[in-house]
Amino acid sequence: MFKIISRKNNIYNNKEFIETTKNEEYKLDGIMLDIIMTKDEKLLVFSPITTNRKTFNTIQNSNLEDIKYLDVFFLEDALKLYHGCPRKVILNLLPLNETAIIDELPKLRKDYERYLDVLCEVLDSYQDMNLYLCSSSYHLLYILKRKEIKLQQGVILDINNANYIDVDFYIFTPAMIEQKIFQEQIEMGKEVMLSMEDCDDMTKVLHFVSNKEVPKKLKNQLIYIANHADVFYTIFCDREEKKNSES
Repeated sequence: MFKIISRKNNIYNNKEFIETTKNEEYKLDGIMLDIIMTKDEKLLVFSPITTNRKTFNTIQNSNLEDIKYLDVFFLEDALKLYHGCPRKVILNLLPLNETAIIDELPKLRKDYERYLDVLCEVLDSYQDMNLYLCSSSYHLLYILKRKEIKLQQGVILDINNANYIDVDFYIFTPAMIEQKIFQEQIEMGKEVMLSMEDCDDMTKVLHFVSNKEVPKKLKNQLIYIANHADVFYTIFCDREEKKNSES
């Protein structure tokens, strides 16, 4: 059976999303939460699906008191809600503003050091959870690797951001589907995930898993991240049921 990770969409607020994903109706393998830190060092769960880079910058440059009009939800509250659930919790650490010039890189690294220190303080109380850490920021990931945090660490890749880095898992976009690369990474003991953000992404992934030339074992080894995991799950189950009835 496919392994499916649910990522927040614009239907639920953050609390409703976490409560809904604990529903046993959909056999989810876990959830993905996008994390951002405020100026006064509060870690929040936030959704990049329903906002933009300008809003991120506002949050990162504001104290919590100034942004309470947003869907503010603390990371620690999210972990408390999901605590006791054995499924994966993938924390996507949203990057700071990395448009800094070279002279400002030392400050950026220092900011990332603090970002990770604050994160570790929160996660320290949840060491029994199945936590994964990832980011699209290579600056952040290199610092994360040096800290030797004993959690699974991964990178979010896209067409314009696909340099190799040795981590525990890789998150690809459907535009980067490549059977040979997926197989090589899995054989090396890495986890490979496909992240879907919209209907086009879902269509590409469903086309891939419907391809009879792709080994069933590989399809089942991949992990599928979807903003609408219930839709992906239902469509996949319907296709499997139809396939079985025709065979």
